[in-house]
Amino acid sequence: MSNCYLIHDMIRICPQTGEVLEQEARVRSLEGLKQDSLSLISPRNAYVSFQIILRLDGGSIGDVRIRAEAVQGEYGEIPAAEFSFYSQWFHQIQERYYPDALVPLEEGPSSRLTLAAVTGLNAIEGQTYAAVWVDLFIPEGIRPGDYEGRLHVTTGAGTDTHSFRLKALETVVPNESFLIADLNSYADNLSRRMRYLRNNEHRYEDGTYFEVEKQFYRMAHEHRCLFHYLPYSHSGDIPPTFIPELEGKGKEMRVKDWSSFDEHYGPYLDGSAFKDTKRGAIPLPYMYLPFNFHWPADYVKFGTKGYRTEFAGILEEFHRHFTEMGWLDTKFELFLNHKKRYKLFPYDGDETRFVWDEKVNDIFYDLAKDVLEREDGAKVIFRTDASWSYGLHFEKYADIIKLWVVNQQMFSWFPEGLESLRKAGDEVWTYGGTQSIAQPLLGTVISPITAVARGVDGFCFWENTLWGDNWHVTPESDGQAALFYPGDELFGIFGPLPSIRLKTMRGAMQVVDCMEQWIRRQPEGSRDRIREIVCQALGIEPGSWWSDKPDFLDRPPYLWLDGMLSEAPSATLHRDQPPETFNDLKQALWGLLG
Repeated sequence: MSNCYLIHDMIRICPQTGEVLEQEARVRSLEGLKQDSLSLISPRNAYVSFQIILRLDGGSIGDVRIRAEAVQGEYGEIPAAEFSFYSQWFHQIQERYYPDALVPLEEGPSSRLTLAAVTGLNAIEGQTYAAVWVDLFIPEGIRPGDYEGRLHVTTGAGTDTHSFRLKALETVVPNESFLIADLNSYADNLSRRMRYLRNNEHRYEDGTYFEVEKQFYRMAHEHRCLFHYLPYSHSGDIPPTFIPELEGKGKEMRVKDWSSFDEHYGPYLDGSAFKDTKRGAIPLPYMYLPFNFHWPADYVKFGTKGYRTEFAGILEEFHRHFTEMGWLDTKFELFLNHKKRYKLFPYDGDETRFVWDEKVNDIFYDLAKDVLEREDGAKVIFRTDASWSYGLHFEKYADIIKLWVVNQQMFSWFPEGLESLRKAGDEVWTYGGTQSIAQPLLGTVISPITAVARGVDGFCFWENTLWGDNWHVTPESDGQAALFYPGDELFGIFGPLPSIRLKTMRGAMQVVDCMEQWIRRQPEGSRDRIREIVCQALGIEPGSWWSDKPDFLDRPPYLWLDGMLSEAPSATLHRDQPPETFNDLKQALWGLLG
């Protein structure tokens, strides 16, 4: 069989024409890609990915079997069990078909997860090509060196055998990440957006919800990301099991029962939810607390002694319980996500725009300071998500707010802000949205690379489960708010499906964790050496991760208009470079790391 190709993981193929969908790609045809045998380079304790592209016989696909041999090297082998295969699901985006959702491939005559079954369900008119995503895990325990692998792809036309080369590097990707890739969402979006949960009114009591939610946390963990699930709505309402049961009022208010809360969160906080993953049983690095304007104290009491007593007392009880449980590896965030434009509360707690709302920071710090200032036991930190008023606040509140999550555009206007926050010992992330499916995959790797260049601690994608009811055709907002998809309705998978963009993010996170590991082991100035590699590979000038200040900064933020922001400077490292640029960057990095 000659119509089967192995290609790298930074491009995608049109299922109708076989063209490379990335317009900037150096090679735009399968025939061109076919000329080069696949050669992979990877650190150990890491995944390396590639794709199998199959030309369909007469526009249809019969039984396809893919068999991997153990990958052989001079000093050992990587077992065939370290391969994983996924059918690529194509979505209609801007009048073209792009693959993004990945369905675990499963052989068997009755399976709904064969390549033929998934392709048939996808039902693309005029489809000529099918695609399979391949993950190969490179164990830490193998010897560095050269290896060779073989894949056998069998269809009705016969069996095609492909060989590929792999160089396993001396470098080992650390299990714990140095950089936070924060995949944010809001409770309980999973129940609202997955029919399997939505139709089960007993999901919290019978354990169904816990099992599904855990799979999202585990999938994020295995892709070197943090699934970050805010437990309350803008109204302050909180679903069952996201808070412990309380009793009493005023100074008599206390936690009546921790059992459902501990059942829900305990496995994430002691790491047991992540056992048997490649990264291991690492506790969540960060977790939202449920405290907000309306819990544990009713907002009707706001400003009274009773409100203070209830808020501070229950926060103290949380700190004591978390400490007693040994949950000492997680930073628990006191974060106020309310926005006044929803007309539920009179203040912005999140993304403060009006100067008279900034007093919320002072009020709630005062309510919580006995716990926030504790140096023993569980770690509770005050977090803000800053945008409009960031330039006014990074000095004013640096001593009380310890986690700053800043709009990526506005952050780029104030390089001096990072220095100010660092002096106060604060942690800094930026936030934005995911890349849409139609944008080049190179765009997905830019956020982690930018974080390393700037020297921040992480980045946040503000929503990652808003796939939309019609995701299997066209995801909501062309995928700009989803890196997961639901597997329940179409495939009987009662959990998430990964996306190609999530796989790409994992590849980028492996790279930047190697960067950060190297930086921490070197003398001062090592980050500048990494910046040089980034600039050379991407063809950008040093400092491109910062931008000029707009001319409206002398006005108060409440006078800024959307049109002004859309025309304001914004830093980006992605300037229409070919997707293979990421491979260039990796080659330069591996050369530096040896």
